[in-house]
Amino acid sequence: MVVFIASCSKFEDGPAISFRSKENRLIGKWKLTKWTEKGEDVTLLRTDTNEVFYEFFKEKTLEYMYGLNQPTEGTWEMEENNVIMDLQKVSNEGENYIEKDTLMLRRLTNKEMVVFYDNDVETEIFYEAQ
Repeated sequence: MVVFIASCSKFEDGPAISFRSKENRLIGKWKLTKWTEKGEDVTLLRTDTNEVFYEFFKEKTLEYMYGLNQPTEGTWEMEENNVIMDLQKVSNEGENYIEKDTLMLRRLTNKEMVVFYDNDVETEIFYEAQ
């Protein structure tokens, strides 16, 4: 006998029910496909035509890739509907530092992730599973 445990979502834009946990839906490689500010598409302005990826691993580690630059490594933690990230970056002077970022999830399915920042420009960033 197979038993499925459904999880109800608190995300503003669903899904209403999922058979995979939020953490399991997050794990994998995500490509930035669209960036909007106050509803206006500013993808090319914000990415300089570079491809942008996040890859989340089940060991709670991640890689952030921007164009052909060396990937930035870090760790992640799921908290409510937020993904808390500690990105370990190297400054121009060669010193390591940690930059914290929070992805506030508006939508997280097996194929789509939408994050938002409640800032002056109402940023929404759309990702597609790879």
